[in-house]
Amino acid sequence: MGFHWPAFPEAAAIDASRSWTATFDSYDQRNDNCYYIVTLLESGKEPRRFMAQVDVGWAGDVWTAPEFAARLRERIGWVARDGATNTSYNGPL
Repeated sequence: MGFHWPAFPEAAAIDASRSWTATFDSYDQRNDNCYYIVTLLESGKEPRRFMAQVDVGWAGDVWTAPEFAARLRERIGWVARDGATNTSYNGPL
């Protein structure tokens, strides 16, 4: 069975009024970055989507361990908390 990038469809709380979800967009093998489309959910506002770039060089070749998904979630969460993209790449947005 091949590797599948984790998806984060369950809303992860940022604070009392904000949460996020994320879906995999792409992987840049040359730079060891992956890209996720983050959906920011804010109470009383329309959901907002933006791209998150995450360097996965820290993982080496171990992408199937549970720690990989946990650290990836943490790093996407950092971008989501800022509420804005951290890359010039827009993908399908």
